[in-house]
Amino acid sequence: MDKLLPLTILSGLLALAVMPCGRAAAQLDEPLTSGFEAHAPAPLAGGGAVVEVRVHRAGAPDEPLPLRVIVTASDGEPADGAGRGLYADGRFFADGGFTVAVPPGTTKIELRSGPNYVPLTFEVEAVAGHTVRANAWLARWFAPEEHGWYSGDNHVHTQHDATAMIQTGTAFTALQGRAQGLSYLTQASAPAPADETAAATTDTFLFLNAREFGVGAYVGHLNTPGITEPLRGVPVSGPLPVREVVRAAHAVGGAVTYTHPLSPPQQLHWMGATQAYSDAVLGAMADAMDVDTRATEQLWFALLNLGNRLSASGCTDAALERRQTYSPGDKRFYTQAPELTAAALTAGLRAGQTFATNGGPVYPFFTIDDQPLGSELPADGTARQAQLELHSLYPLRSVQLIRRGQAVHTFDAAGQQGRVDLVFPFTETERAWYVVRAEDERGNWALTSPIYFEPATPPAPAPAHTLLFEISNATRMVQLRQDFYAHIIATVSPDDALTAVELLRDGQVVRRFAATDGNEIGERTPVTGGEGEYQPGWLWHPDPAAAPHFQADWPVAESGWYAVRAATASGRMLQSDEVQFDAANPNSSTISVAHLASGDTSFTRWGYGEEMPLAEVLPPYEGDHWWYFGDFFWRQQVAFGPQTDDQRGGASQDPIRLFRSAAAAPLP
Repeated sequence: MDKLLPLTILSGLLALAVMPCGRAAAQLDEPLTSGFEAHAPAPLAGGGAVVEVRVHRAGAPDEPLPLRVIVTASDGEPADGAGRGLYADGRFFADGGFTVAVPPGTTKIELRSGPNYVPLTFEVEAVAGHTVRANAWLARWFAPEEHGWYSGDNHVHTQHDATAMIQTGTAFTALQGRAQGLSYLTQASAPAPADETAAATTDTFLFLNAREFGVGAYVGHLNTPGITEPLRGVPVSGPLPVREVVRAAHAVGGAVTYTHPLSPPQQLHWMGATQAYSDAVLGAMADAMDVDTRATEQLWFALLNLGNRLSASGCTDAALERRQTYSPGDKRFYTQAPELTAAALTAGLRAGQTFATNGGPVYPFFTIDDQPLGSELPADGTARQAQLELHSLYPLRSVQLIRRGQAVHTFDAAGQQGRVDLVFPFTETERAWYVVRAEDERGNWALTSPIYFEPATPPAPAPAHTLLFEISNATRMVQLRQDFYAHIIATVSPDDALTAVELLRDGQVVRRFAATDGNEIGERTPVTGGEGEYQPGWLWHPDPAAAPHFQADWPVAESGWYAVRAATASGRMLQSDEVQFDAANPNSSTISVAHLASGDTSFTRWGYGEEMPLAEVLPPYEGDHWWYFGDFFWRQQVAFGPQTDDQRGGASQDPIRLFRSAAAAPLP
């Protein structure tokens, strides 16, 4: 038997000197620990230093584990144990173990196999001319699939770009998913060949294909999990095309998710879920929304408060050929399903039986009176009990019960870990929804889909509206040009109608669009339709005589404070905040404001960004004219009844001076 060496194990915040092997202890659902043992160095032909590691599940030595690994050599540089190239943080992926060449000296090894395994970090001493071998085991502290919950990432690109820094492939994508503890993933680029898809699928892991659906400008991108063949012939050239995608996906057993809903953060054009604002006002939404930040969480709350049913989802949009990218499951969601099949998972997503996480080890199983997520209960004043079975590897920071965007109860759970059972009695007499949000001390969080309450006699919906307004010099496919256009979208409740929409500059009407004047569509649907250049145009939908929805493009050339004002048949007068356009600015730029409001809910988002100089935007418009911002700003304010919040981002908050309220007051 080889001699065992004294080594050091570092796991989480714990650092212990151990001999001969190390263990990282935690309060576990399964009473096992992660650890390792290393053997005496063996001579290596040809010189150099090599570290060889084999890893299995604790308590099951014949069960090798898929791994996410970072090896840091004695010179501080990451080492590649897979031969495919390293991601920016030094990670690579391996199945059951790896062999890596390193310089002599102390070598740190970090091992993970998804959030339901206790991670392990340890060090070995690499010796010149020798191989150091170590056996390690990771403890599975929790198994969500044994509770009927399966984790997934519905938006992964095996290869998104034409060139690659990392060697990719279907099998490698599946390995990453398994090493991240996923039960399934959906490959969102061109579908993998059938034989590769079949080879990547196992009894405990599904490799699925459903191409990301880029619908159009000022619409957003969609995921379509559950489809088995690409959607073809979907009519998306008209206004509000998400509805057509939803109809087509549902017809073949799929679902539709608004993906990366606030990306890029500074503008309404491109990939973000811009149509979701109008869909929410009209009460015709997709099945789910990716909830991956506090900002998207607030947007999701606002959409729900307009009376919509919308499941929580999560994804990474990982582009695995890039060094700087997420790995599958770094953001994810869990679906309750009777079995691990695409049909069962899609049904669970559409039914609202999901919770989203940022990839960490937090699992909230939330019911009300034993009714699952997605349920509808009568709002009849009956005594109710919110029940939460929560599993967390690390101590909890906060656990909140949220009603219509407002935290109505904070559970006494701070500092607890492992399994935590919580209850809260309450009554409900109004239309409402409830979710649970849990976060641990390391910032890992989870957010459930809602449980809904509906009174016997539903109340009349409060008037709702959205105003979306952006000025930029981008084409429909976000290529840069020298000319700027104002892009306007206005939507009101379906029982109301827009009668006029005005573009204002310094409080004066620049262009008035009246419903009685009909449509001016041109070659493409204004704002959202197709590819190519913008031109003046406008559209009342579904008909100018009774149109709750309007969208228009209009050229902008003069400096000033611009806003949008709209009048409705019910007598409402709506106005956006003002944005400052500077015609003397030598750079490409975009400036936008989004408003969504109904009853006690209001959501406002401002964004600004600058790009390459206008003087460099020249025919034939090739190369670097794609719309990636080097300098941007965004800010978001919400109110759910008396509760308010303010989120912001970007290099500087100075651009807030470019926005002011309709009353010409500067924004705080």
